[in-house]
Formats: sequence, C-alpha cells, structure tokens
Amino acid sequence: MEIKWRLNKMHVIRAIYDGHEIKPIEPLTLKRKTEVLVILPDEVPQCTSVEARRCLRGSGRGQHLTEKLLRSRLGDIGLEHR
Repeated sequence: MEIKWRLNKMHVIRAIYDGHEIKPIEPLTLKRKTEVLVILPDEVPQCTSVEARRCLRGSGRGQHLTEKLLRSRLGDIGLEHR
C-alpha cells in the first residue's frame, strides 16, 4: 500500500500523552475530521545542571571561544553606538 502525502500546511500544537490518550494543551484549529500524524520525542534522561557543565567542560578547548565572544561583543557595541 502506497501512502501519498500532500503537505500544504502543517499545524503544530502542544499536547500531553498520559500513557493512554493524547490530550491537546492548545486549541485545535481544524474545521473538519482529518487524519493526523503524531510525532513523539525520544525519551531523553534528564541531567542536572552540574552534570551538564561537567560534560561540556573542556569541549571547546583550543577554539579560542573567549576571544571570539569578546570580538563579537565589540562588534555589537559598535552597532549600538550608531
């Protein structure tokens, strides 16, 4: 069976899945009964901010990130004074 998709517009809404049903958080703007495609995010384990910093620490080593940030900020200050 071949499925043909015609995508003119896509509507995105937020919803909650409680393990049994998908319940919209926002009002639906659809006027008629229609088929929908539901995309669920992967379950990603949550980490604390301390763990996140530990993972990032040293990841930008050798890329001169501070210098790049300061140069960018100098450019921003120049634009603000115009």
